Amino acid sequence: MKVICRIDNLYEIKDAGVLSRLEEYIRYPDGEFGLVLGREYTVYGVVFWDNAPLVYIFLDAEDDYPKPVAMDFFELTDVELSKCWVLSYSPQGAKDSSSSLVFKEWAEDPAFYEKLVEGDEAATDVFKKYRSFMDSEGGSSR
Repeated sequence: MKVICRIDNLYEIKDAGVLSRLEEYIRYPDGEFGLVLGREYTVYGVVFWDNAPLVYIFLDAEDDYPKPVAMDFFELTDVELSKCWVLSYSPQGAKDSSSSLVFKEWAEDPAFYEKLVEGDEAATDVFKKYRSFMDSEGGSSR
């Protein structure tokens, strides 16, 4: 799956409801957090918050792990889901749930992303394997 950045600043979002929802998660006073307008990004996973998808992308090629960014900033350029992804679903109480499309090891370990962020060697090795495969799906990007 690939997306192209169509909005690179939080405050360019015109829909007040969308802006209000995103302001709960995005805490950059100037609304800028590293997106590049017109750049195509490979998506390494999708998580759903408040019934809205966030895509895991690399904001910078030198980053150690992908960051979740609201789909509201993008347009889909390749809608094919990665062959690596499985659906992860977990009830979170009476009204909430957590769901995502990620590779198996991530889906089975609720702490996988935190381990990746912390530089855990095993998580990093697993992610590198999947990243290489996903980078080759559907052609070039980033």
